Amino acid sequence: MDAYLLYDADCGVCTFAKRIVTALDWRRRIEAVPLQDPRTDFLLAGMDEDARWATFHVVRGARTSSGGEGLLEVGGLLLNDRFPAMAVEIPSLRRAGDRVYAFLAGLRGAIECEV
Repeated sequence: MDAYLLYDADCGVCTFAKRIVTALDWRRRIEAVPLQDPRTDFLLAGMDEDARWATFHVVRGARTSSGGEGLLEVGGLLLNDRFPAMAVEIPSLRRAGDRVYAFLAGLRGAIECEV
């Protein structure tokens, strides 16, 4: 296990996205941890409560990536470790990650779903 994916277990869209990541993580590099889990106090130490619940987070070593940057980090874990670093250097890829995340985050409040 190389990273933690922290998500809201009470959000159907978040849980669905977590299931997709888990299914694609055939190398088992990512451990999904609900934000409701007490371990998040340690994993997100120093992050205020509002920021914790505003988005999902990927914690890898001492680095925490959230939102669009977190999507790029997940991509790197699933595909190629160089992907997040490369994407950060290419503004259009970083913007694409932010747009994809903004779309997914919009679904969070727009639909209700049962998981």
